[in-house]
Amino acid sequence: IRSFGLVAVLLLVCAPWQVHSAQLQDTNFALTFRVQKDEFDRGVKETEELLKFAIEQKMAPNTIMLIRAAGDKVKGALVDLEKRNKEEAAAEERKKDTSPAPTSFTDKDIGVKALKSEGAKKCNIKKHALEDLASLVNSGKLDLKKPFIVTGAMGKLDALRRSFTSETLMENTEIELRYLSPVKAKEARSFDKQQSQVPEDEQLEYSMVTMEKYFINCFNHKAKPDFRKSGGADTEHCEQTVAAALLSNATVPQGDGIGGYLDFLQKLEPGRIEFASHAADLQPFVGKVDLKQTLSKSSSKYFTFGPAGSGEQLRQEGMPFSDALVHGKRRWFLMAPKDFTTLREKAKDVLEPASAFMFFEQQMEELVEEYGLGGKKMKFWECNQNPGEIIYIPGDTIMTSLNLDNSFSYKQHIATSKASVAERVDSNIWVPESGMIPTGYQFAACFGQVDLQAAGSMLGKQVNPMQGQIISQIMTQYYPSVVARNNLIIGVLSECYAALSGGLDGEQTYCGLAWEQCAAQLGRNAEMVGAAMPSWLSTKPPKPSKKEL
Repeated sequence: IRSFGLVAVLLLVCAPWQVHSAQLQDTNFALTFRVQKDEFDRGVKETEELLKFAIEQKMAPNTIMLIRAAGDKVKGALVDLEKRNKEEAAAEERKKDTSPAPTSFTDKDIGVKALKSEGAKKCNIKKHALEDLASLVNSGKLDLKKPFIVTGAMGKLDALRRSFTSETLMENTEIELRYLSPVKAKEARSFDKQQSQVPEDEQLEYSMVTMEKYFINCFNHKAKPDFRKSGGADTEHCEQTVAAALLSNATVPQGDGIGGYLDFLQKLEPGRIEFASHAADLQPFVGKVDLKQTLSKSSSKYFTFGPAGSGEQLRQEGMPFSDALVHGKRRWFLMAPKDFTTLREKAKDVLEPASAFMFFEQQMEELVEEYGLGGKKMKFWECNQNPGEIIYIPGDTIMTSLNLDNSFSYKQHIATSKASVAERVDSNIWVPESGMIPTGYQFAACFGQVDLQAAGSMLGKQVNPMQGQIISQIMTQYYPSVVARNNLIIGVLSECYAALSGGLDGEQTYCGLAWEQCAAQLGRNAEMVGAAMPSWLSTKPPKPSKKEL
């Protein structure tokens, strides 16, 4: 009995210690491995030696995996560098090439046949010679509220035609394009989609395809010799617009046309590219989403290409832009917003969202003959664009364009003043009255959960209470997780990095207040997703560039 009592006392004394004793749990550690720019070869050698030692000593599998991953990262950086050097060297060789420039975007023996239509019967868009452009801009006589065409605007057209062909684009083996099937593309067309409060990526069922697969689908690539399909119903959905920075072997044209004189927005591009170059450091924050491609959506420089018969519906760009045609031939149709509103009201039974091909083939003639399109209250501009010509289109203009032949062009968004650059930056951070999800509300993700009230209070611009309830529900539905919200936070930081690097100070945009809040929240989120905050990204905003915008 005495022994039993002693055991009972020991159990009572020891039990609490057993229940509350601290124990280690499985833990993920994110470690930073920094290699100086002139020590990559040494980094490869030393990580290989460490890996060999770890294997010989039979260290834990996770330790071996850590060392192997570090070595692979360094080797991968060297491989990427060698690849970029080869691509740049090839691009330089193409520039030096004195052979005749290609006369078409695709191989003449395959591809898509040019449309039989000659396009616009007349051209009523004003044209300016390149040599007159500087004086028109400087004197303020260039009307930026109406479209115009600059002729002879691309001095290095032959070099561009060599650089940009279907063959050179297919050298981009890592990029994937967002592709809509003909059926899905038709379902996506709507005159009211810009008013939608559902994120575009959630509305549209894209397939991600390689560049080669795209050319097989849309340009008849790899078809039998001399077999060329006709453009139109089979190609109407095929036009693509891709951020220039995503094409690894592309040399972006500089200073051509109107973009060379009104280059306020282009000065933000180097900072945007620099931030995107660190996408690999931030990829663990956003999961499976391709962060580099996501960041490219805010770019101001794009390439647009498509087969004969392709081109999208009547729409607004929302931002002035110029489009420089390198290959092909393109037909443009443009209307002022008030005239288009009149047309929609008068021809509501006929005018439906349709591809450019269907608009020109099936709708336009009836609209002209039966509903007065082209009259005093429903004027329109039209013209054919040829290689070497640059068209400028105001952001609110209703437009569509049809590729009459396989075409490729270089597109730039244009800011017509310094003030409009700041507006563009803020539109990707916080515009509560816009209803545009997610760009108009991205800053709300920088407060843990999506917090519209906190975002509005900090930036001095609140959401309308009734609208706010709906926006909050949608944002919470589509961005419920930390990983999803990190995507929005990084979007704000990217925009501010570009703005500050480009010459805007923090007081000219929301960035002076937004950067610290968003960077701090990303740091707090890092632990939740098992990621390490990059050393180059701190809560202190980058110093504004000394160069004036």
